Amino acid sequence: MSKHLTVIIPSTATISSLMLGILAIIVLSDTDLESSRFFIAGSLIILGSILDVLDGQLAKRLNSVSNMGKELDSLADMVTFGVAPTILLYHLLLVVGVAKHIAILASLAFVLAGALRLARFNTLPSDRSAYFEGMPIPMASLLLITGSFWQHWIINIWWTVVILVVSYLMISPFRYVKFAHAPNFPPIVWGIIMTNALLWWIIGGWYALPFGMFALYGLSGPVFSMFNVTCRKLQNIKT
Repeated sequence: MSKHLTVIIPSTATISSLMLGILAIIVLSDTDLESSRFFIAGSLIILGSILDVLDGQLAKRLNSVSNMGKELDSLADMVTFGVAPTILLYHLLLVVGVAKHIAILASLAFVLAGALRLARFNTLPSDRSAYFEGMPIPMASLLLITGSFWQHWIINIWWTVVILVVSYLMISPFRYVKFAHAPNFPPIVWGIIMTNALLWWIIGGWYALPFGMFALYGLSGPVFSMFNVTCRKLQNIKT
């Protein structure tokens, strides 16, 4: 395969993700939004997340990782997982009766945290560890979108608290494991994941599963951080 083609293939997936984000914004631009439009926009963002994973994997397998691809990927992420979800969340909060100024503040918090998260990610050295520092913006946006799907768009002002918490997790120092290392998870971690999935299935049915899994991932950062701090304190006591 030619070098030119190995660069085009991952970039095509990235640009496709960007286009899906733009389409989601167009869908949400109608002044008379119906629930079906929220669903379509959310689905476009979810499809964009699949392409976002695909472009990174293609770039690694084809050995075509480049600075241009990295910048293009960040641009696509900002639109598809930053701007598009922000517009969706803003309109959704208005639909359920949240005051306009609160909806604006919550939406701005999410998109600004997402921009800071992406900027910090781009400044990290290329030899990154098995962890992300702060919750990745695609996971943050999918957590909020799937949560909205599960609630059938019947949410209230307390959802703004969830938005603010997720926004903080993106810029937090908490470490989040990369899914590429999932095969190396110990049995206890897989047990927690399966138990979590079963509980959400019982609580809300199959459509609650995506939110439950993303919520578990969101909580994993602070939980593992507290666990590591506790372990270090115990070691210091023993020494």
